Amino acid sequence: MSPKFFLAEAWRSIRANAAVSVAATVTVLIAVFILGAFIPSFLYVQSTVDSQKNRIDVEVYINDSATVQQVEGLRTQLAALQSRDVVKEFNYVSKDEALADFRKRLKDPSLLEELSSNPLPASFHVKPVSADKAQAIVDTVSDSPAIDPNLPPSYGKDTADRLLTVARFIQWAGLGLITILLVASILLIGNTIRLSIFARRREVEVMKLVGATNWFIRWPFVIEGVICGLVGAILSVALLWAVKVGVVDQWIQDADSALTRDQATTIGFPLLGLILILSGGLVGALGSGITLRRFLKV
Repeated sequence: MSPKFFLAEAWRSIRANAAVSVAATVTVLIAVFILGAFIPSFLYVQSTVDSQKNRIDVEVYINDSATVQQVEGLRTQLAALQSRDVVKEFNYVSKDEALADFRKRLKDPSLLEELSSNPLPASFHVKPVSADKAQAIVDTVSDSPAIDPNLPPSYGKDTADRLLTVARFIQWAGLGLITILLVASILLIGNTIRLSIFARRREVEVMKLVGATNWFIRWPFVIEGVICGLVGAILSVALLWAVKVGVVDQWIQDADSALTRDQATTIGFPLLGLILILSGGLVGALGSGITLRRFLKV
């Protein structure tokens, strides 16, 4: 049989069961809309956490009495960690550079004029490959004789641990919620299209008894599910676009907060729309195909 035959049969079924088809389409619309709102929100939060993780650096303070050989030994340790993909990059900050940087960050630099000497130590500013490598850097260099014993290497361990915990929670929670939404969508559209299949169950039984193959019977219903899924997804994407343009973009323009000025990003709308439309068609096909299995057992 040609694809046109199956497409015509699917269209005939949609027209004959208009109420059921509309219900299936609305089901997909709601499920895809929720998914479309969740995905960019999840990616934005994930990106925000990642951007904060990337700001975790290790400060290795050098004792004022450290010799050149001791400082070079510490530099060699950091270079070895860099070759092992533990350290991304590191740079030496002299006492004068540390004081100059501190002066820039002070609201009133004149306060430093009362100092008789430079109290800030020299240091190595170390950027780990990832936040979870920071502790390995500290453990490796802590025994270096060049390090100031009163100022051990630091990277904000408590903050880093909390960020890593939040990042893992977001990853697993996001994966779980997306899975739940997809499964719920398949079950919802499957139950909705089951009404259409049930109305034609006698026809399916007759076709099965006269020798029709399972896929000959299945294709019109699968195509029907795909059509309902695609239409629902397209309507959902259009609704999401209206919300984005009318609400989200306007809020971003008017908002004046750190959240809108950080380096966090999310998925582009064209790619999101394509993913949602394809997901709608796939959910419709799976919902129809899975539901039809029980009616093919004659």
